[in-house]
Amino acid sequence: MSSKKLDDSTSDLHKISRGRIGERDGEDEEELSEVDSEEEFDRDRDMISPLTVGSARPVKGEAFCDCYKTGRERDCLCGEDDNYFDWIWDDSSKSSASHLKMDKREVLFHVDYSCGTAAVRGTLPMQQDQYYWEIKMTTPVYGTDMMVGVGTTDIDLNKYRHKFCSMLGRDGDSWGLSYTGMKHHKNNKQSYATKFGQGTIIGVYLDMWNGTLTFYKNRKPLGVAFRGLQGKTLYPMVSSTAARSGMKVIRSRSFKTSLQFMCCQVLRKVIPKHLDVLAAVQLPPGLREFLENNISWLLGPCPLDYGSVPIRSLKRRYDSDSEEAGPSNSKRFQYSEHAQDTGTSSENMLVLHPNQST
Repeated sequence: MSSKKLDDSTSDLHKISRGRIGERDGEDEEELSEVDSEEEFDRDRDMISPLTVGSARPVKGEAFCDCYKTGRERDCLCGEDDNYFDWIWDDSSKSSASHLKMDKREVLFHVDYSCGTAAVRGTLPMQQDQYYWEIKMTTPVYGTDMMVGVGTTDIDLNKYRHKFCSMLGRDGDSWGLSYTGMKHHKNNKQSYATKFGQGTIIGVYLDMWNGTLTFYKNRKPLGVAFRGLQGKTLYPMVSSTAARSGMKVIRSRSFKTSLQFMCCQVLRKVIPKHLDVLAAVQLPPGLREFLENNISWLLGPCPLDYGSVPIRSLKRRYDSDSEEAGPSNSKRFQYSEHAQDTGTSSENMLVLHPNQST
């Protein structure tokens, strides 16, 4: 190997060990057109995967599917079922090191090299209603930080363009979840979840009526992360310090805070989490379709974390004795549980029934 090549390799290795892949001095920075940036990103994206040195080692978090284990990550569309989106990334509210593609649903950070932290905001101001969106990690996840969260318009998205930091939650105007599993706000961090990596889908549920922010990992709720967000106007945000890193919006939905939504919340609480509420409760076809299109994230089943567990179904049964006793002024929903057969059967359908209170 020539002396020049050896020097170049040593220099690249030094940059990798600091988690600054492709980093160059500011004097050598070049202007890249959007086409060149996107083509270069697509061509060089796989260069990050084999890294095993220092903080640049990609996190092997839980992926939503197996595409990232079998080399099919470039064509992976798993979990991307939505065709309608309430908001996308805002081309006028992004750092200079952020590049948008896929109808402004996907953001690519630091397409050539990284010298700091980049971020982007969504187009929808969130104030009084219910909001849910999902961000898919489309590239290896590594570096100082890659984050998902919310923030106000008071945040300067270019403030840390020359500083590597956990940007979301660094102040009182933003709340963020790091790929390390730490939640950040007011420059304080607390352990909240396990790490996430390439292929992970991070869901964000913002309840502006109650002022709570909850995260999901691969569509499993992680519990309330932050409270006290009422009265603010917030925007979805993501940030990254990693070169050639990418995230994609695969779902963005909003729903009015209403009695209908609160009823759906109650149904989700009383019906076992591993069951689909819309499949369990008999509803008019029009209402079922409406709820499925708007809040399936709330009513859908939550995947189990453990092996093959016998699933109990709840079948509607009418208590004839109670009927003979006459109606009661106080009624409640109750379940009758039956062990599920090993085969499939229409009898294993969960529905609700009113039963007389005692």
